[in-house]
Amino acid sequence: MKIVIVSDIHANLAALEALPEQGCDQIWCVGDVVDYGPRPHEAVQWVMRNAAIAIRGNHDHAAGFSVDPQCSLPFKRLAAETLRYTQETCTKEDLRFLRNLPVHYKTQVNATKFYLVHSTPADPLFGYCIEQSEQWQEEVARIDADVLITGHTHTPFIRTIGKTTIVNPGSLGQPKTGRPMACYALWEDGRIWLREYPYPLSETVEEIRRMPISAADQDALIAVLETGALPSHA
Repeated sequence: MKIVIVSDIHANLAALEALPEQGCDQIWCVGDVVDYGPRPHEAVQWVMRNAAIAIRGNHDHAAGFSVDPQCSLPFKRLAAETLRYTQETCTKEDLRFLRNLPVHYKTQVNATKFYLVHSTPADPLFGYCIEQSEQWQEEVARIDADVLITGHTHTPFIRTIGKTTIVNPGSLGQPKTGRPMACYALWEDGRIWLREYPYPLSETVEEIRRMPISAADQDALIAVLETGALPSHA
């Protein structure tokens, strides 16, 4: 069984369409299909067509329910500006799909039990837990799973606590790794890998330039993609 795991697509269709894995059995998405990027409708439609499992992230929740995604300070302005664009660009069907996504999902593949959530089991939409955090001890104690799959931080990692392996595939559409590479994870027959790949970034940059937001906000979004770092303005 070969499973591709993606997270935090953020409407970056060029990165999504460049996903190199072919012939996988399933694709799982652990949230944040929309916001920040230029192609939210197409990203939602791609997930609807291709993902066997999809989880609601905080940006999906914000778009679907017209609420604050509760982003960190450097991203608050960009999130607010692109949320309006997302809601104007997505169809009613898209927004209904985002609203109806589960906030967590349990499944089993052969003998391996998986728990999927965008953030953390305790706070599935908004919890922020980096790789080294001691909080993971409490989080894995809340669930009965061999593999906990999470996203939200845009930074990939694999960490094992007790019997549970925590996997964050990183961000496919807006990586924060210091490199302009799309990230994902691959699980196959009990083994898991973190992977990254180049994509036609120039296509996404051109599309961001056509978004109806300020030039300063366009510059900030592009800088994040080109550097894999936080935006320079709040």
